[in-house]
Amino acid sequence: MEDIIHLWDGEKWNGPITDGHIHLDRKGRCLDAAIDFESSGGTRLILVHKPNFSKLPEDIDDVSTAYSETLSIANEVIASTNIQVQVILGPHPVVWSHQIELLGEKRATELHIQSVDLALRFFETGDCVGIGEIGRPHFPVSPEVWKSANSMLQDILKRCSKKNAPVQFHVEDKGSLTFQELSQICSKANYPKSIALRHFAPADVSPSFTSKLPVTVSMGRGSVQKIASTIDVNLLFKGTHPPVLMETDYLDDPKRPGAVLGPRTIAKRTNELGKLLQIPKDEGGQGWKQEEISEFLWKIHRVWPDMLYGECG
Repeated sequence: MEDIIHLWDGEKWNGPITDGHIHLDRKGRCLDAAIDFESSGGTRLILVHKPNFSKLPEDIDDVSTAYSETLSIANEVIASTNIQVQVILGPHPVVWSHQIELLGEKRATELHIQSVDLALRFFETGDCVGIGEIGRPHFPVSPEVWKSANSMLQDILKRCSKKNAPVQFHVEDKGSLTFQELSQICSKANYPKSIALRHFAPADVSPSFTSKLPVTVSMGRGSVQKIASTIDVNLLFKGTHPPVLMETDYLDDPKRPGAVLGPRTIAKRTNELGKLLQIPKDEGGQGWKQEEISEFLWKIHRVWPDMLYGECG
């Protein structure tokens, strides 16, 4: 492992910065948002496909065109910056719930599964590193739609398992219960939980809360304090803690400029976390040593992303 101890200097993290879940849109700031990320210290983006909710795909050709656009944006960022970009492709569960109204449940489900299969082909060629966002609607739906969503998710995980493809889940937030249910669905699908990551996860990263699933935490207010107080230090330094990433879920939507978090957020929160961890316990901090902070931040931004998605070329 590289000599990382001095990457945390007591004030600033001078190592890699990874946003574990971000969207870019040509109708939004797109490359300018990526440049903002880079100028704040950002080095790596997990770029997740963003569906066009104003014009839902009606057939697999529409989906293919949309995936190609996401890959094109990734290539543009790589060509125009020093940022490393890895792409996640897949159909969004909310798209499926809306397509039921447009196409009927049978056709909407068929198209959803076809979209997963297409994303898996991109995974096999190395164009993307995982499948997502998959999951189920995060808002109330009928019992019938909820049952169908869970059945479809299990089918998707079976398909991804055959290719050993990592996934990013989009789900509702019912605390630890959501994690328990995801873990059960993974077991039924014979899908490896080590690559079954929940996106937009709460900041409680204790394995008892997350059912030992990997997470990418939404780094809003209070997230730093919660991560610091719930990380399992023993598992962390044994090297057996489930992966923890940070994310903005930046939407790049000009109609919702304040939605979610901006692209500069991850670097800011990383420094806040380092500073909090080094404060003595009797002063309200965690009392971590410099080398412990460096190892934790290195894992968040380098080791765990590599474990999930492979090293960037």
